[in-house]
Amino acid sequence: MAGPLKLSALPLDPRRVWKLNNVLFSVVFSNLSLIPIGVSLLRYRYWTMRGSPDFFPDIHYNPKRPINKLDVFLPQEPTSVTASKLYRRNTESEGDVRLLKPVVVFIYGGAWSSGSKWMYTLMGARLRSMGYVVIVPDYSIYPDGKIKDMEQDVKMAIQWAHKNCENFGGDPNRLYIMGHSAGAHLCALTVLNDSIQRIPVSLFGSSPAAISASPILDSLLSEPLLRDDKDVLPRLRGMILCSGVYEIGEHFKHETMRGVEEISAMARVMGNSEATFRMHSPTNVLQELLQVSTRIDRNYPTESQTRHQHLLRRLKSLLPVETLVVHGDVDRTVPVKSSSEFFMELKTLQMGSGVRLRIMQGMAHEEPVVALMPCSARNAPFKQPLMDEISQFIVNEKLLPN
Repeated sequence: MAGPLKLSALPLDPRRVWKLNNVLFSVVFSNLSLIPIGVSLLRYRYWTMRGSPDFFPDIHYNPKRPINKLDVFLPQEPTSVTASKLYRRNTESEGDVRLLKPVVVFIYGGAWSSGSKWMYTLMGARLRSMGYVVIVPDYSIYPDGKIKDMEQDVKMAIQWAHKNCENFGGDPNRLYIMGHSAGAHLCALTVLNDSIQRIPVSLFGSSPAAISASPILDSLLSEPLLRDDKDVLPRLRGMILCSGVYEIGEHFKHETMRGVEEISAMARVMGNSEATFRMHSPTNVLQELLQVSTRIDRNYPTESQTRHQHLLRRLKSLLPVETLVVHGDVDRTVPVKSSSEFFMELKTLQMGSGVRLRIMQGMAHEEPVVALMPCSARNAPFKQPLMDEISQFIVNEKLLPN
């Protein structure tokens, strides 16, 4: 496993040097191609939105870590055709009352060690143009924070959004969370862990041994019970996960193959062991949950099956109503296998049409955010397909409970 990063300790194997150079040149080329977006970002944040009544920057949301703040973007009439229809429908007045708008909390990526909300101002700009109240929080990144700190920040940002979005014209009952790359991992892990911790222990088995057989569940369920409503997440209308990492151990192997496992902060963030890798992998968490819940007690087979069905129903009532998993098939940073396997685990929960996988042909790792960032100087072939995918996902309300 990767230990503390020391450049002097990096091996000088020619193959590793070649791999690192490959990654370095790729990053440099990618950054050069993003210069027009950087110019648009500076112009939008510090000129277009400066002093705008539709932009509320640097709001405190976490009293434990006041350095982390969030930005709120108020919606404008959307530019996509699909979203425009929804916007017009939802803004029709009944007397003097206008309906509240959907709320999207966006969690950016950056390999758990980089990124800032101001860098994603254009993402907020795009989503607000689609008719949503948009909230973009900062969260603790390595080395200032590790996975538990990040998870807590994401959770508090969602709770803040639910509590305060109505003040900005947002509907707390139409709350969506969206993440990219490491941000998608944090969204999935935070929501999944919160849901599992709220399942009655009795549904996992008739004896303590049923839970202790799973290191992941044993660790989750041994944490203090979440009895106060203010400690738990609200029921999310939907979750949009783009180019995410959902199995840390497999991704560590992929980083090793690319020769970046010592440079990447991921192993250090996740605890530096196979056991902690599994503990912080949404795919592995679901696998162990299903293994434990489907274990049949030979003395009480009918009760075991009934308990399993109750557990699934309880879990589905806590998870987001719908989940959309998006990935590009030419993603070299996070292989598409990461999303397809996580999707299959979600389907095993009998989520039905409430979870869907969208693999986009020819799309690379950064496109789910870069393509959506408004920039007239850059051709973005995936902009419209992504906007339509998000709009249709948020428009679709046929799966919602009454």
